Amino acid sequence: MKRTLLVGLLALVLFVPFIGSVRLFDWDEINFAENAREMIVSGDYLHMQIDFEPFYEKPPLFIWTQVLSMKVFGVNAFAARLPNAVIGAITLMVIFSIGRRLYDERFGWLWVLAYAGSILPHFYFRSGIIDPMFNLFIFLGVLWMLKAQVERPVVNALVAGSWSACAVMTKGPVGFGLIMLTTGIAWLVNRKQTPQTSRIGSAILTVSVATITTIALGSIWFLVDYLQNGPQFVQANLAYQVRLLTTGEAGHQQPFWYHFVVVLIGCFPASLLLFGGLRSSRDETGDQRMMRIWMIVLLCVVLVVFSSVKTKIVHYSSMTYLPLTYLATIYVHRWLNGSQRWRWWHTASTTTFGVIWSVLVTVVLWAFMQREWLLSLPTFRDKFLRSSIMRNVEWLGIEPFVGVVVLAGVIAAWWLRRSNKRLASIIALYGSVIVFVSLILPLVVPRIEPYTQGAALDFYESKIGQEAYIKPVVMKSYAHLFYTHKPQHLSRAANGIGRHEWEPWLVSGSVDRPVYLVAKVNDAERWRKEPTLRVMYEEGGFVFFTRRDSADQGSTIP
Repeated sequence: MKRTLLVGLLALVLFVPFIGSVRLFDWDEINFAENAREMIVSGDYLHMQIDFEPFYEKPPLFIWTQVLSMKVFGVNAFAARLPNAVIGAITLMVIFSIGRRLYDERFGWLWVLAYAGSILPHFYFRSGIIDPMFNLFIFLGVLWMLKAQVERPVVNALVAGSWSACAVMTKGPVGFGLIMLTTGIAWLVNRKQTPQTSRIGSAILTVSVATITTIALGSIWFLVDYLQNGPQFVQANLAYQVRLLTTGEAGHQQPFWYHFVVVLIGCFPASLLLFGGLRSSRDETGDQRMMRIWMIVLLCVVLVVFSSVKTKIVHYSSMTYLPLTYLATIYVHRWLNGSQRWRWWHTASTTTFGVIWSVLVTVVLWAFMQREWLLSLPTFRDKFLRSSIMRNVEWLGIEPFVGVVVLAGVIAAWWLRRSNKRLASIIALYGSVIVFVSLILPLVVPRIEPYTQGAALDFYESKIGQEAYIKPVVMKSYAHLFYTHKPQHLSRAANGIGRHEWEPWLVSGSVDRPVYLVAKVNDAERWRKEPTLRVMYEEGGFVFFTRRDSADQGSTIP
């Protein structure tokens, strides 16, 4: 228990620092944080809202954790991201405990190292998105369904159903679907391995108990919402889920292989080591074999399901991180024990990907510091990109060297491996990624953010406390809501104006206070021609408008 608590403490030391050093990013981070802020402002903690209108895309469990954090630390980026840092600590404690129980303590530490030492798995615990919590609940649901197949089927199925209900309350019914699809396929693979799993009646019992538990617990909030507001949330949320499955929602329509590439590149270096953990070994116990099979099934289910749907967003495949790092740890553990060889292609692939990451990061950061050279590239013919890169951002000059950390880790790992210092080589490989990600947040992201959204966020923050209508046009954004701390009485709903009439009213209607509109420079021409609008200024790829009959109030950014 002390070792498990130590893992949690080390995780908090790793994930918490600097999470508030950069502002939240549109869309997802600000979307969820704004839901939490509006719960606090409105005092309505049962219902999700955006711009003080019903928001039907997600249930509220993760948002409640952000509300609690904001109650303690205020409405800011740190409070919005802190829940995921805590979830990261819990996740690492869970996998350490599982690894130690299935193998030994070293395996537990290796799994923790693989998860924290792979790029995207580490990075997501420093973000403000829903997926780390969602993934943990799915993983726990799958784990207890596995337990239900070998012992105490009813009790473990009840626990699995409870975790499944939490997943549903975090992001929707897809959580339950992933758990049950994994369970069904894994049962078919393992049905002849133990007396318990060979009985179809036991499998049906566990699935039934877990399903009933999921419905019973997951329905509590849905029932309360239904009694208050009718079936709107359920109907709208189901329609949203169908859109994600059948259309390229929000422009995120990517090719089938998209998630495979994201996982392979983004989960470096664990993604390159997992293949060694796919096959069985002679000294593998029955529990170890079952866990390995279930993790392979979970990995494949997530990749196939989210590669098949039309909407593909990078974090949809983040559920693969847990089984992926487990399989990579199996291989590393066997190699350290001498039961499996280190193959030449592991050296080739880790070296190649390490060099790619290092060169890419170093060149990109160097390019941002060489603005004139960057503007000469064909890619930067885009008006928004050219305008945004013209912002004056102070660079320290050492930022490009962050990319060299990964290359140094790869070289150190190779040298230590040649010296037969196997454990040290693995620590060097994963440790370099931990250092790399830990440096990116305080050194690099605060200097990249001003180019992507900084001008707009600066403007919004300058309007905090002002009685004015502020709205982005053409572009989809939630930033104006969160970073102006928009009060409820300035919302469209509070003014009794229809959704389609809101923008025309702000442009040419009889308004009772100043109006500010924000457009990307690519989309600004239409608004320049509006006789009721005038340009205040342009900066960072954005054009800022106000009504000609509005008296500008407060500060502006010249």
